[in-house]
Formats: sequence, structure tokens, C-alpha cells
Amino acid sequence: MQKIPFYIVNAFTNKPFKGNPAGVVLNSHFLDEEMMQKIARELKCSETSFVMKGEKADYFLRYFSPLKEVDLCGHATIATFYLMNKEGLIRKRKINVETKAGVIGVEIKGKEIFMEQAEPIFKGANLDKKEIAEALRIDENEINTLPIEVVSTGLFSLNVPVKKLETVQKMEPDFEKVKEICKRAEAGSIFVFTFETLNEDCLIHARCFAPLYGVNEDAVTGTANGALGAYLVKNGLLKESSYKAEQGYEVGREGIVKVEINDKIKIGGRACIIMKGIIDLE
Repeated sequence: MQKIPFYIVNAFTNKPFKGNPAGVVLNSHFLDEEMMQKIARELKCSETSFVMKGEKADYFLRYFSPLKEVDLCGHATIATFYLMNKEGLIRKRKINVETKAGVIGVEIKGKEIFMEQAEPIFKGANLDKKEIAEALRIDENEINTLPIEVVSTGLFSLNVPVKKLETVQKMEPDFEKVKEICKRAEAGSIFVFTFETLNEDCLIHARCFAPLYGVNEDAVTGTANGALGAYLVKNGLLKESSYKAEQGYEVGREGIVKVEINDKIKIGGRACIIMKGIIDLE
């Protein structure tokens, strides 16, 4: 039986024990789906990426939460290519990556990794504001008058704008109700955001609740921030073509996501390798 090397890499931070940890398993071509799911469950990160050679691109990445496979994961992609660059496994600055959400571009800019998002898809939530507020255990008047929309740039998330930072910070959702709302909205998570921030250079403060993936709260979320970028553009809420979002403060895993909006939406940031080890299947 094989000994499989693995890494834990914290994305959207350069500090140990901060940001969002992702599992990374290189040279995964010999692993079947069942084994990938078992490894992801054992590593207990919100997502683990499995790297193999691509047929349509330089690499093919598959992503597994502890419960199931997902089509795309931002923080695990940032973590993977930070690791591969740091370990000297890639020479190119621009890489094409095949995922189940399509082929995306990844770019290495110094110590930061940026990834393209898929083309935005918007759909109405068809949900009552009151029931969303009940799931989040807040008063419905604390929700902003902006639209509540389901958006995907790779994965669908339900964007819920909230007026005050304090409301977001104190939020203690009912995760069973969050699950039901996500199922009805056909979204993987509820992404709560406000324009009040802790850092002056950040535009957005956010939290991501994803119990359907077995992760009640995801620390710092790449795909949800990408989808929010598309939402902000659609609703005329951006003055610049780039901004920063802060996330993870409420769970002690703060990190910063950079969002760039030009011909395509890109999300990016820094990372750090926190752990490496061996999965022994003997």
C-alpha cells in the first residue's frame, strides 16, 4: 500500500493558524473518488484539493469537503499553487487549471496567487427576508435593502447584505434552518456581508455559513467572494476595479481576499504552509 504525502496550507494569510486551511495532495492520479473522500474527511479541512495532470489544461484539480465533492474551491486553489510554487514544482507564472466548474486561469504575482472565476450566473432567491433573518437569528430590519441574490462564479452562494458590522459579528445562526434555506435556494452557502469593516483598506466584512458541505462556518472563502464581486458589479456598488474583503475574524482565522474585476473576476491573496505529513495506507 502507498504512503501519500499531504500538506495543510493556510490561504489568504501569511501567518500560521490564520486564514483558511486547505488540504493539498499532489500526484493524486492513482487515487479513486472513494479514497479522496476518505482523505478529505480525515484531514478535516473545509476542502482538500487533489492534483493530477489535466487533459484540457496544465493540471486537473478535484476538491472534496469532509462530506462531498465540490466543483470549485477558491482557497484550496490558492493554497495548492502557493505550495507548488514554493516547492519549485512549477516554472510558469500563468497556468491553466481544469476543474469540474471548467478551465480557469491561475496567475502567480510575487508572493500572491490569483485565480480566475467562472462566468457569473445570477438567479433569484425566492425567499422571504423574514425566514432568512430567523435562520441567521437576527431581526429582519438588520438586513440591508439591497437585493438578496444567489450568485455563482463557480459555486452558488446566497448573498445577504447586512447593515451593521456589529450584527455580523454577533450572529449565531440556526444551522438547520441555514441548511433548509440553502437547499431551497440551490446554494451551497449563505454569504453574509456588510460595508462596515475592521480594516480601513477593506470594502467588505463577511462571514460564510456552509453546513451543507459539513462546514458550519468557512473561515475565508474564495468562490463566495468571487460571486460577491459579481453581485457588487451587477448592482452598481463598486467605484474601483479592485478591492479587499476581510473574513474569518469571528472564528479567530482572519484573512484578506483581494478581488480584481476587469474582463474577468479574479480572487487572490497570500498563503503559508503550516503542516506536511504522510498518510500511511499500510
